[in-house]
Amino acid sequence: MSQRRSVLIGVGIPVLLVLALFTWGAIQNDGEAGRPGINDRFGEVDISVDPHTDFELTTLDGNSVSISDFRGKIVVVDFWSSWCAPCKAEGPVLAATYNKWRDSGVEFIGVAIWDSKDPVEDFIELHDINYVNGIDPDGRIFIDFGVSGIPEKFFVNPEGEIVRKVVGPNTSKTLDDILTDMTDAALGIDSAG
Repeated sequence: MSQRRSVLIGVGIPVLLVLALFTWGAIQNDGEAGRPGINDRFGEVDISVDPHTDFELTTLDGNSVSISDFRGKIVVVDFWSSWCAPCKAEGPVLAATYNKWRDSGVEFIGVAIWDSKDPVEDFIELHDINYVNGIDPDGRIFIDFGVSGIPEKFFVNPEGEIVRKVVGPNTSKTLDDILTDMTDAALGIDSAG
């Protein structure tokens, strides 16, 4: 009897702990296991990833894209999802900002996290988004970049180095200010003075 009890305790406790962890994770993500959280703090934060981190993303049209493909340009990498309310609010801002800056050596790459093709394409069409987008179905890029929630943006200088990170949705002014600073820095202009 005591051997059977030991086995039940030895197996039962770890199983209960795993179930409790799974339940807690599902509650934290509104019942959707595997989805990242929505950012509840906003603004620029410290970069917690190697500044030369890159990825290979399959775009919605089946091509492959990476940050290094845009060496010599400023790149904004946007982590988002079609089901994310702040991402929905930010969609038109990103579309307009990209259209404003694309002829100035700025590229955007959208990385949809744990999403599917139809809702992502609907989102892109709804907001008239013209920059490249792909889906990170298993969250590998999300994890490699140390993303804590969505939306999050990483800003990459023309040398391919991640230099800024912003969590939460952005305004046109916030994006314009960052891109102006980065463009000035790339041109060697001191925007502070």
